[in-house]
Amino acid sequence: MKNFSKIILFYIFLSANTYAETTILHKKNDDGSRYFDIQFVFLSKHDVRKNFNLLTDYLKIHRFNPSVYNTEIISKDGDERTVLKTTFRNCIHFFCREMIMYESILSYCVKDEKPYCLINAEVLPNKESPVSSGKTSWIIKENQGKGSEISYKSKFIADIFLPPVFGESIFKKTINRNLLHLDESLNNFSY
Repeated sequence: MKNFSKIILFYIFLSANTYAETTILHKKNDDGSRYFDIQFVFLSKHDVRKNFNLLTDYLKIHRFNPSVYNTEIISKDGDERTVLKTTFRNCIHFFCREMIMYESILSYCVKDEKPYCLINAEVLPNKESPVSSGKTSWIIKENQGKGSEISYKSKFIADIFLPPVFGESIFKKTINRNLLHLDESLNNFSY
């Protein structure tokens, strides 16, 4: 019985720390805007190129992020450069909030001994968007011959309201929910 209890506790610990390398930082600036710093790393059973193709299929990115309500390609310069308008929508019970963000995205793969792919996005300030600046990068690389490792880093400044007391907690829960969805949907995706 003791071993069984240890196994259950170990499983609960692992489940609670699915994203052991996840960091979600937030602070309110003097001007009322908010600074966000989000980082995570997870493993995928798919190879580098498949994950890259899935994550750069911008018009279908909602499959991997439940907060994405709509995406629109504003312009495209070859296969590597895309300007994207993304509308995010999150709801808590009957209260829903939409946020628009414009990004210039540069995405490419490097064929090396250990191939890897990069997706780098920079926020384009726009009157429609509360996000005034920011950068995001995805790095997709081989994981010792077993699928790939996906690293995500995003830092941005947005003029958004988070309700006092529960706002930050709700924001972090939403990010963690999206990470879990990304991990599960990406790993379970098949053509």
